[in-house]
This record gives sequence, structure tokens and C-alpha cells, in this order.
Amino acid sequence: MAKKGNHARRSGPPMASKIILLACVVLVLIVAGSALFGGDNSPVSDTAPPVTEPGVPANGQSTQSPDVDSTAGAEPTSAPSETPAQPSAVPSAAPSSNPGGLQERASDIGRSIAVPESAAVDDSYFDDAIFIGDSRTEGLKMYSGLPVSCFWSKVGLTVETAFTDQFVVINGSWLTVAQALEQASYSKVYIMLGMNELGWVYESKFAEEYGRLIDVIQSSHPDAEIYVQSIIPVSKWLDSNPEQNRGYNTMANVIRLQKALVDMVKSKEGVNYVNVAECMEDADGYLFSDSTQDGLHLNSEYCKTWMQYLRTHTV
Repeated sequence: MAKKGNHARRSGPPMASKIILLACVVLVLIVAGSALFGGDNSPVSDTAPPVTEPGVPANGQSTQSPDVDSTAGAEPTSAPSETPAQPSAVPSAAPSSNPGGLQERASDIGRSIAVPESAAVDDSYFDDAIFIGDSRTEGLKMYSGLPVSCFWSKVGLTVETAFTDQFVVINGSWLTVAQALEQASYSKVYIMLGMNELGWVYESKFAEEYGRLIDVIQSSHPDAEIYVQSIIPVSKWLDSNPEQNRGYNTMANVIRLQKALVDMVKSKEGVNYVNVAECMEDADGYLFSDSTQDGLHLNSEYCKTWMQYLRTHTV
């Protein structure tokens, strides 16, 4: 009997060890399962949505974002600094979602209808021209060498506010662009708009309002040459930084509005499309990094490049 008791005592510890080991295995499986299935493993997109407008309420009533000119971080009431490239304070750019370059370039859209290169005209060609645009055109006004009287430009101007903002002065009266066109006489009308509309949800609205402005010009200036300029790209640095581009100052939106712009031009008789984007793109299709401080506005050197392009693309 003593031997049986001793044998029972010797077999007791291995059985307890098995129970403890089994409990540990179960515990490990529970913890592993929690880690595996408890988290969110859905993929995260590394690109900003091209048509999402920051700040649109849930009811979807808003159709456009704040003006780029008033939120971009550049000097709001003057032409951008001519400091080349990005300042040291600018954070490092995130890796581009298209490391091999853009699949679709802004300059490729409308190339078939663009005004071809021609012999350069001198500045007297622009004596009877008017330039309509936003802060990018403000920079052109400062650095083109043309008289400021050739420009109706305003920070934050859009195809809509061209009908509402009274900033043009003629004979002592403050007028909108649309009103001023009905009172003044010009042989050439240049338009550069679209930067402040990059966050608009509906590109059809952009094309509709742009077309309405063209109609006013053709009605008040039936013999004028109308030059619609392509939208200039944004820089790779800006396109790759959602915190800086606010989700809408992106190349995806440039391409989106460019297509609507070209379609609008095609629908109008006697309108010339000037493909300015082709002299502003780097090898990947973005705005030259040394042309801008904030990724949107041009420094003095590239404003002069822009002006030279216009001199060599006339009809």
C-alpha cells in the first residue's frame, strides 16, 4: 500500500503541469486573437481625395471651398516672394504617390486646340489688351513689364466673383469685371482663372461660370481676340502634403478643372486656348520647385517666363 501511495504522489505533479500548460496556451490564444481582430486593418489611402472639399456640411449645400488666395499661407495682398525653391521652414515633402511622374499632365489637356508657337511680338502688342485674373495674375502685373493699366486682377478672384466683386475703377466708378467689360474697349482679352476654384465640388459649375464670362466678353467685344489660359500646375511638394494643400490644392483637381476648361473653350466660337502649363511643368508634370515658395504662386523669374510664353503664342 505504501508503494501505491508513493506512486500516486509521483504521478500528481505531471498532471498539474499539463493543466497549467494548457491554461497558458488558451490565454496566449485569447491575447493573440484580440490583437489580430480587435484593430482596424483597413488600407489607408496615401493620396488626398481629388474632389473632396474641406468643410462641406453634411447636407452638401456648399459647392466650393474658401479661396486659395486667402488661405494659402502666402502674402495675401501682394505677389508671392521670389525666393526660389522651398524655404527651410517648410516641412520635408512626403513621398509622392506617383514616384514616376503624373500619369496625366496638365499641359496634355487641350494641346490639340492650343495656340501654336509663333514669332515673338513686342510689348506694343499688349497696349490694347486687358488681363483678368487672381493673385497669379497679380504677380504677372508686377513682373511682366507691362503697364498696370493692362490688368484687372484681384487676390481671391474666381469666375463667380468676376460678376460680384467691384474692384475695377473706370471714370471714378467701382465696377465688377463684367460691368467694366461693358464700358471699356480692348482688342485682346486674356483670362487666367481656376486656382481659387480647385476646391469646388462641381467642375461643371466652374465651366458654366467661366462660359458666362466669355459670353459677356463676346457680347461687349465682338471683334476682340480672347485668350483663355490653362490652369498652372501646383508643385510636387504641395501636392504631396495634405496639411499644406488642405486636400484640394492638388494636381488631381488641376487636371479635373483643366478638362472642364478645355471642354468649355471647345464649345465657344472664336476663343483661343493658350497652354501656359507647358512652360511651367517639370519632368514629372508638377510646377517647377524653384518657381514658387508656397507651391502655388510664381516668383518674378517665372512670371517673366510666363510673359515670354504669351509673347510667343499669339494669333
